[in-house]
Amino acid sequence: MPGRTNYLAMFLLIAACSAPAYAAERPNIVIVMADDMGWRDTSYAGSPHAKTPHLDAMAAAGLRFDYFYPGGQMCSPGRFATMTGRTPIRTGLHHLGSIRPQEFTLPQALKTVGYKTAQFGKWHLGGNQTSPVKMGFDEATWAINYFDLGAKLQIGDTKEFVTLEGDTSVATMDLALKYIRKHAAEEEPFFTYVCFGSPHSPHQASEEFKAIYKDLPAKQQDFYGEISGLDAAVGNLRAELQKLKIADNTLVWFTSDNGGITPQSQDPAGKGKMNVGVRTVSVLEWPAKIKQPRITEVPCAHMDIYPTLLAINNIERPNQPVLDGQSLLPLFEGKLTARDKPLGFLLWNGSGNFDKVDFETEIQGVWIDGKYKLIVPPSKVAETEPKAGKKKNGKRANQPQEVQLFDIFADPAHKTNLADQHPEIVTRMRAALVAWQKSVRSSFDGNDFSKK
Repeated sequence: MPGRTNYLAMFLLIAACSAPAYAAERPNIVIVMADDMGWRDTSYAGSPHAKTPHLDAMAAAGLRFDYFYPGGQMCSPGRFATMTGRTPIRTGLHHLGSIRPQEFTLPQALKTVGYKTAQFGKWHLGGNQTSPVKMGFDEATWAINYFDLGAKLQIGDTKEFVTLEGDTSVATMDLALKYIRKHAAEEEPFFTYVCFGSPHSPHQASEEFKAIYKDLPAKQQDFYGEISGLDAAVGNLRAELQKLKIADNTLVWFTSDNGGITPQSQDPAGKGKMNVGVRTVSVLEWPAKIKQPRITEVPCAHMDIYPTLLAINNIERPNQPVLDGQSLLPLFEGKLTARDKPLGFLLWNGSGNFDKVDFETEIQGVWIDGKYKLIVPPSKVAETEPKAGKKKNGKRANQPQEVQLFDIFADPAHKTNLADQHPEIVTRMRAALVAWQKSVRSSFDGNDFSKK
């Protein structure tokens, strides 16, 4: 821990000396994160039932990401990637769990240039030892996790709680709006991270939003009712920013922690949220920078959020642990048509002690580079047989059994495996995947931080 303290002190000193004082052009930032909302769970993406007029309006006015990938296949990994710009398995966060205390986070970075920071809603990166406040937020009203109406959120690191009344997404946003009003009045730049518990199962929508879907079966009324509830919360945010006259220079980024699990929610390439490299919803609105609505097919991911927001604010962190994302600021400016850095994902479907997992033989790898996505089964990343892990009929369950190569644009449903047609592309991408995987292993072993 002393090593981390020294890094942070150095960062604060450099930021104080080199970063400009707060000026009107420094944008306010609001990240809104849904829970288990799929790529197709909006009207604009073609949902057969979801009514999302406010998200549709965001997409019609801002930047719509049609190839946006979560940091992992469950709740915690995507949130970790958003806060750090790093693939979560670098810290062993493969399913559910806690962020490492020594990780440097987005609120910590933004505070060095004058931002006020707050988190509201579902955190899911650990309990009191790694609470939002301990990981850098000035304020937080939070819970590790919640699903039901009437959820209780903890106030900071105190023993005080607040109960959410009515739709939980609307109520969570109401807490955030109170914070936004305060700092808008004080003309202070703010970073607000608003995390809903919807539409994660078990679904329990408020009667107001269930009524929109009264002609659907009861379970679908609750599911889509939760989506309409979070959409209404987004609408309340957009309306308040307009009322406060700060909408033009407020960056609002909506996404979900992972993909959806219902058939109607899914990316056609995936079979539910338990697959890595499966798209999720993402749309961004920032009128001062994105003056014309656009749809981008450049593959992007949760890991890009951290480096993007640091680039916008000219923040350079000394001793920055390796990042897996890249800045999307050139994309916002219309200057980026392809990624500079490929996207990598790792999936472990085993159980037991992850510390003993062989990264080369027990973890599925996904590598996205340009238009191609390479999927490599655990036993073939290093061309050896699996050493451990559950198998079914001699094969690993829930894993592809052959190397697969897809053109994500020409074949979004991933029906045609091109691996045999393009062996040279497979060889090149596989080598890059294995090299990246070794970097991830080094991070997992603790080599990113001082051990003094």
